[in-house]
Amino acid sequence: MNFTDVKRLIDTMPLRGIPFFELIVTKDGNEVFRHRVGYSDGKQEKPFKENDLYWLFSTSKLITCVCAMRLIDNGIIKLDDPVAKYIPSFANLTVRQADGTTTPCKTVMTIEHLFTMTSGIGPDHEDRRNLNKILDKNPNATTLELVSSFASVPLYFEPGTRYQYGFSHDTLAAVVEVASNTRFSEYVQKNVLDPLNMTDTGFRPTVEQKARFASTYRYDNSNGTSVLIPTENRYAITPNYDSGGAGLFSCAQDYIKFLTVLACGGTTKDGYCLLSENAIKQMEINRLCKEALSDFVNGRLHGYGWGLCGRVHINPVYSLSKSAVGEFGWDGAAGCFSMVDRKNKVAIFYGMQVHNCTYSYIILQPLIRTLVYKALED
Repeated sequence: MNFTDVKRLIDTMPLRGIPFFELIVTKDGNEVFRHRVGYSDGKQEKPFKENDLYWLFSTSKLITCVCAMRLIDNGIIKLDDPVAKYIPSFANLTVRQADGTTTPCKTVMTIEHLFTMTSGIGPDHEDRRNLNKILDKNPNATTLELVSSFASVPLYFEPGTRYQYGFSHDTLAAVVEVASNTRFSEYVQKNVLDPLNMTDTGFRPTVEQKARFASTYRYDNSNGTSVLIPTENRYAITPNYDSGGAGLFSCAQDYIKFLTVLACGGTTKDGYCLLSENAIKQMEINRLCKEALSDFVNGRLHGYGWGLCGRVHINPVYSLSKSAVGEFGWDGAAGCFSMVDRKNKVAIFYGMQVHNCTYSYIILQPLIRTLVYKALED
């Protein structure tokens, strides 16, 4: 087994209904494999290039978590700090009950609850009913203004008791803003993107960058085909809203720089400390209780839990993964996948822009991970 087998698999992506696909793997801080296939335009005429861009969607969460962990590293915030300490509207939360009523929240929502998706904040504001009240008055509302409104929506459960995929990381981004006294996008730029020379990653692409965006598709899992859809990010709610959960765009050759630094202990080759190794070790621990872990796995990620930076590998007997226990990362709504294995100093990123591709989450991600580790063993 070697990387030729990985390349062979990638070359089949167009046959599987995925118009373009790229993968980069680093080991010990060095690139050991890179390959891409397909076309970046809907007419299938322009070969996909290494600097073509796409939206990361939820793969953005890793950068948000690292930004928040930097503040913890520096003693500016703590995991057990109440969210209300930074966003006052979260001081009087309510919780929805099974009979449709709401009751006052009994548990203090903390920063850790935001990291771990156990805050009780759900996806309710996707329907825009709550946000529209603010947007009608101010279409240029800021991250903090919109996130503050989340507190008026009843929580799904008492914080810490269950897991609910929602907008906890957008709320975490607002905490970073308040604690650092810096707009979130500016904090990301100054502390992550500029030091790592990630020149093609950000929240708002320039005119030149917009011209390099690859086409976007929606997948039909029943027959393995994709149809063209508009290239947009609906989480860019206003010009002043920086979505910590889904707001960034990038490309593989840029994003792998970020993952590689984490895989190598948090410090770049030229000495910039993105994050302490101790902080990264804290990211390798499952933080979900039994009930919350059951919510998270939900038939898909057996052998994984959720920690301070996405999914966390906790049991190779169930995962069948060759990655180290503690490996972490996450994926995105359009199929991007990221992985950090500090113990083996391995980082993996693959990029695509196909929504609704269950095939990618269930089949491709574990298969590519397995093939990469087998190739690294040779």
